[in-house]
Amino acid sequence: MTPDVVATARGRIEVAEVGAGPAVLVVHGTPGDWQQARTLAEDLADRHRVLLPSRPGYGRTPLTTGRTPREQAEAYGALLDELGIGTSAVVGISGGGPSARSFAAHLRSRCSQLVLCCAVAEHLVTVPTATRLLGSVPAVWAVGARVAAVRTSRRLRDREAAHVQAHTGLGPAELALANDDPRVGADLLAFSRSRLRTMTSVTGLRNDFRQFHAAAEDEWPAGPDVPTLVLHGDHDEVVPLTHGEWARDSIPGAVLEVQQGAGHGFVLSMRRQVSPRIAEFLAAA
Repeated sequence: MTPDVVATARGRIEVAEVGAGPAVLVVHGTPGDWQQARTLAEDLADRHRVLLPSRPGYGRTPLTTGRTPREQAEAYGALLDELGIGTSAVVGISGGGPSARSFAAHLRSRCSQLVLCCAVAEHLVTVPTATRLLGSVPAVWAVGARVAAVRTSRRLRDREAAHVQAHTGLGPAELALANDDPRVGADLLAFSRSRLRTMTSVTGLRNDFRQFHAAAEDEWPAGPDVPTLVLHGDHDEVVPLTHGEWARDSIPGAVLEVQQGAGHGFVLSMRRQVSPRIAEFLAAA
């Protein structure tokens, strides 16, 4: 997968794509870029044309393309226009959940299905005061991000520390899989290394936290139901299960499937169970 920058009516969007068939937008979390969801794209590519955009403020997508979840959703619609795609399913992961949900809610005619994986419900996020203060001073935030990236880089150069880093925050079911299947451990380590690039994406990070802080509970607009699958771990300490329960209760017809023993990284750590479930849901509609 090699990303390109597509000029749309809403601004430039960095996007990679793979596969052929009905389109699926896979929207990464906070922080991240198009590479964060690469493994899921690979798993869906045998049946789908998978689009991996970098959200505004990340990668080569400028923040001017869309600050709010609604603006980002409209940017996804503009991207589909440029690529000659009428409708697409959308998968929102973690911090990519708000814009994916907005795409399904407000561009209903363009969205075939919605999948939310450990997805953020903005109004349920408590942004610490220190984080808000840091966000108000870009230079301080940038220094802090660089320091964190340097520390992470050092840990990843040490084999034992890298193992600990890659397994941090996993639930018991994820840990069992990581210990039993070396492929899972390799995926987790590759993900930890890829995060080094996005930890210093100050523009995107600051904007995401601003949007979380400013958010109010959204009422799902009236109209035809969009088939919706919500996947959430019961051991998620980053985005608690209450976020998934809110999505289930607020989106008409949404189905919540709780991933037992899973933390925040189950899309990757439980890839061999979760990717087929997403593929099955997309095929069913």
